[in-house]
Amino acid sequence: MNSSEKGFSLGSIISVIAVSMALYHLYTVAFGILPVLLHRSIHLAFALVLVFPLYPMGGKNQKGWMWGIDIALSVLSFVTVAYIIVNYEAVSVKETFADPLTPMEVGLGSALILLILEATRRTVGIPLVVIVVFGLVYVYAGPSFPGVFAHAGWSFEDIVSFMYLGLQGIFGIPLGVSATYAFLFILFGAFLYTTGISGFFIDLAMLAAGRSRGGPAKVAIMASALFGTISGAVVANVYGTGTLTIPMMKRLGYQPNFAGAVEAVASTGGHLMPPVMGTVAFVMADVTGIPYSEIAKSAALPAILYFFALVMMVHFEACKKDLRGLPEDEIPDKSKTLRNCYLLIPLVFLVYIIFQGYTPFRAAFFAILATVAVGAIKKETRMGPKKFFQTLEKGAKDSLIIATATASAGIIVGVVSMTGVGLQVTGIIISFGKGTLLVPLILTMVACLILGMGIPSVPAYMIVAALAVPTLIKLGVPTMSAHLFSLYFALISVITPPVALAAYAAASIAESNMLRTGLTASRLGIVAYVVPYMFIYSPALLLMGSWGSVVLATITAFVGTTGLAGGLERYFLHEMKRYEALAFIVGGLLLIFPGVLTDTFGVLCLGIGLLSQFAKRRKMRAEGVGLAS
Repeated sequence: MNSSEKGFSLGSIISVIAVSMALYHLYTVAFGILPVLLHRSIHLAFALVLVFPLYPMGGKNQKGWMWGIDIALSVLSFVTVAYIIVNYEAVSVKETFADPLTPMEVGLGSALILLILEATRRTVGIPLVVIVVFGLVYVYAGPSFPGVFAHAGWSFEDIVSFMYLGLQGIFGIPLGVSATYAFLFILFGAFLYTTGISGFFIDLAMLAAGRSRGGPAKVAIMASALFGTISGAVVANVYGTGTLTIPMMKRLGYQPNFAGAVEAVASTGGHLMPPVMGTVAFVMADVTGIPYSEIAKSAALPAILYFFALVMMVHFEACKKDLRGLPEDEIPDKSKTLRNCYLLIPLVFLVYIIFQGYTPFRAAFFAILATVAVGAIKKETRMGPKKFFQTLEKGAKDSLIIATATASAGIIVGVVSMTGVGLQVTGIIISFGKGTLLVPLILTMVACLILGMGIPSVPAYMIVAALAVPTLIKLGVPTMSAHLFSLYFALISVITPPVALAAYAAASIAESNMLRTGLTASRLGIVAYVVPYMFIYSPALLLMGSWGSVVLATITAFVGTTGLAGGLERYFLHEMKRYEALAFIVGGLLLIFPGVLTDTFGVLCLGIGLLSQFAKRRKMRAEGVGLAS
């Protein structure tokens, strides 16, 4: 919020609240978290109080009377949660369903649910609100639903009690994630941004890839991978790096929709890339009980394949259009950039202390301290008191999307607990399978794409972990594979039309058609649609099994990814004919899928495509036709 637009007094109050929110979370990580319900209540109170004035109901056309409503909503938000904070001891011993609610508690709980829905609408969008509202209707009107989805139903008071007073609804695990390490990592990202360390990521990427064919696109991929793994929201990462990289790509010659799609796919991939995975890796460790180190190790190869495919596609696109690298005067000075490599210390330190056994919560705190210390080395990255408090304010404001989305996700998880709908979904999907795993996987994929659409990565994962993962586990899929499969499709919903928020955000920067940008992003992110099926059928891509099988799967997967990228871009040595592209696509898919039979046929298909490409290349050289190098 800009104080010059809304009055100095209100702007100052919001800044103080935001800074207080950040300081509170830093205090808890340094000196110990309060009891769980109390800590999550304070976190949500801060978030809701800030959301309404920072995401005003009128948007850019906000009127004076609208500010009055937004301030009233902030005050009401504080009152609804303050009741839990003030009466914490009494609330914490209440037994859900057994102890009746007072009329005041029914009113406050109902108001809080409505406030969360409105806050979610403003910060995340309509899709998540629709899912939550449908879930609440389903809990209440269970007997009216058909067939296996029917249930006894719950009273209005029981729903409010379950969602409002306890740790299974609004204040459940999803909000707990937001209140602990998600907030700290978002704050860490704010410190990286303010000190200029995130800008160094772009300089490093430009130095490494700026001169190569299609340099700006590769810069976008590298920078987004580096910053996206820490960023709490894909869309925020799109705006954070895309405002620089998308204009560079357009200026070089990439079509606007292609430039926007590259940034959207790269930013999405940051949440699939260890070590942090947008904090999803830590959430998955909590949910599954699998050590974080195992999750990071297993997620590494699929994420590398994802980015490798994207790099190859932008390279082939650059070759096809004969696009060169950045002009020399736009490449950062090599010696200066390398001298600034010490700015990577906070990231290296973060990974080190996580693998030393520190909790992600504490690791993020120490990484923030390391960022401040490293930034103090030079004047241009040093933080004075004013800059420090501005960073705290930015971190708190950046966390609001995750806070409201996880509160809504908590309601959805509560719906699953109250109705047992997860068991019904599992039964239906299994019945469609009729002895085969492929059909249930496709149905689970569709469900994850729908459940994850328009939702930040952490709550998206929490929702699919509650609804989709049990189905796969019951079908015999290993826990790690089941969770990563569901995570992939929940995340890539942001680049999958019709609700491709990351692609649409990038399109707004690129000034391109939104749907066309979304469709292009889906093509560029093709590996994310393919690889989850591969590691369900063969754990070698998750680095499980014998070293021989892992090495073979890795080699064939990279060869297959190259072929798939070439086929989709219809370019390898030169532009492809349709049958060549088909041979490359089929061969690439077969090679990505581990197995002797699939590898054999994959090599055969790629061989046919390559022979045709070489034959045409010789013919073109004989005729004296120029070829792009």
